[in-house]
Amino acid sequence: MKSFLPLEDSQELLLSSTKPLPSKAITLHEAPGRVLAADIFAPHDLPPHPQAALDGFAIPGEGKRGSPLSVKRILGAGDVPGHPLGPGEAVGVLTGGDIPPGTAAVVRQEDAMVKDGILTIDKDLTAGENIRDQGEDFPAGAVIARRGTRITPGLIAVLAAFGFQEISVFRRPRVAIVNLGKEITPHQATPLPGQVRDSNGLLLAALTGRTGGQVVGIHYARTKTEKQIGELLMEADVVLTIGGTASGNNDPGHHFIERMGGRPLFAGYQVKPGSHTSAGILDGRIILMLSGNPVPCAVGYHLLAAPVLRALQGLNPYLHRIPAVATNSFPKRGGPRRFLLGYALGSHQGWRVAVLPFQKPSMLHSLIDYNCLIDLPAGHPPLQLGDEVKIILLENA
Repeated sequence: MKSFLPLEDSQELLLSSTKPLPSKAITLHEAPGRVLAADIFAPHDLPPHPQAALDGFAIPGEGKRGSPLSVKRILGAGDVPGHPLGPGEAVGVLTGGDIPPGTAAVVRQEDAMVKDGILTIDKDLTAGENIRDQGEDFPAGAVIARRGTRITPGLIAVLAAFGFQEISVFRRPRVAIVNLGKEITPHQATPLPGQVRDSNGLLLAALTGRTGGQVVGIHYARTKTEKQIGELLMEADVVLTIGGTASGNNDPGHHFIERMGGRPLFAGYQVKPGSHTSAGILDGRIILMLSGNPVPCAVGYHLLAAPVLRALQGLNPYLHRIPAVATNSFPKRGGPRRFLLGYALGSHQGWRVAVLPFQKPSMLHSLIDYNCLIDLPAGHPPLQLGDEVKIILLENA
């Protein structure tokens, strides 16, 4: 088993043991945030027929200012155009409505005058003006979206326009959360002397949901035997344990992966906070042992668990890194690579980031507002106001 690996090596070990989950068909109503398991192609042209780009009148040739045309009919919403336009004729049309065969242009309503059934054009028009061509948006056979695309509201609108009823997506990763500390009690319970309410379990559950995973349970080692825990883990694709990552032999998490019958991948990584975070494999399931302190628990989730959950859904596992300018300072220096909880804000001048206060591993306060991780390299000097740093944005992660 490897110990205290660089972050990237730890991530690669986990991702090399991860492949996308099976697919399933879901309706468009269920689709927001899910990930496509197959490419989707346009089944027909969109628009399926030439359409008016605005309210006005369809005319059969290039319009000349002052040219009179006879208005044959006015098409309402949903009306079928029917007969082709003849020479000297015009038909009233609505935005997005089909236009009659033979239409060469559409006169904007504001550029036309109708009196006694005769249309007079107030400006010259060229052929094709104010017309949406057939297939202009998507020609038949065009790629709508590729496998591995996260489904957005806009993509759902496109799929609905084509009449898709169901689409194929990757199954959501099932995640089991296990508190190993004997002192941890459910958050809704009144702690007895020596007990502590569970906050990390709810933190990980919320983060898992935001990444696209599905929590199958939050469990407590103090109330279950290891055999029972092993049975619960079989329901999950990923297991996140909390606590027991310290190096002492009396710690409840020491050798947990081996006792469960799993294979350790690494013990510890070169990251602060949470350097004792470990990982293993149990019957093809990733087990991540995260710190019992809230800040390193969150950091470990973003750096290790989130990439695994993204890969299981067919997404690019790596989160977006961007440069940002520090708006305050951080006095500590040196040591291993460090990740700080930060609050990033973008503007026309670029990204700026504040190091949040209360960065002690045991403190919950900074978890309220953080939206990024600030990546400080090993041996870093104190961070000064105005320094450029790399940050990892944490939307959907």
